[in-house]
Amino acid sequence: MIQKNDDSERRLLRLVAEGHRPSFTDLYDRYWKKIYATSLHYLKSPEWAQDLVQDIFLKVWVKRQILPEIEDFGSFLFILARNELLSAIRKKVAAAPPPEHNEAAAAAELPDNVLNLKQTEQLIADAIAQLPPQQKLVFMLTRQAGLSHEAIARQLGLNTRTVNNHATRALLHIRQYLQKKGQ
Repeated sequence: MIQKNDDSERRLLRLVAEGHRPSFTDLYDRYWKKIYATSLHYLKSPEWAQDLVQDIFLKVWVKRQILPEIEDFGSFLFILARNELLSAIRKKVAAAPPPEHNEAAAAAELPDNVLNLKQTEQLIADAIAQLPPQQKLVFMLTRQAGLSHEAIARQLGLNTRTVNNHATRALLHIRQYLQKKGQ
C-alpha cells in the first residue's frame, strides 16, 4: 500500500522544490536520523555514514523539482538511500586489494563448498526462469548486462520507476525462492 504524503509534507516538498532552503532544512531534520541509522548499520563507520547521508540529501536537493510529484517521500528517500548504500559498498569492494590465497580461499575450493555454490547457482537460475518476462528482462539487463535503471528505461521505453519496481520484485522473488528452498 502506497502511503500518501500528508498535507504538511506536501507543502514542505513544494517549498523545497521552489528552492526554499529553510524548508529543505526541515525536511533534512525529519529524516536524517533514520537515514543515518540505516547507513551506519550497513557501513559500520560513523564518518562514512555521515558522508553518505550528506550525499543522499545533496541528491534530494539536486532533484528537488520532482519532489511535489512524489506520492511517498519516505519511501523515495529510503530507495535513494538503499541505492547509495549499495553503490558505496560496491565502490569499497572494488577498491579493496585482491585477497591473497589464504585459508578462506582454500576452504572455498573444497568439494562440498563448490557443490553448494553450484547448487545455489542452479536455484537462482530456476528462480529467474520463473519470473514474468518483463521482470526477467529487467533483471538480466541490470545484473548480467550491468545497465542502469535509467538506461534500461530508455532502451525498453519504460518509466524508470517501472524498471525499478521490476528489478525490486525480481530480487524479492529470487530471495523468497531461495529461502523456500532452504538457502
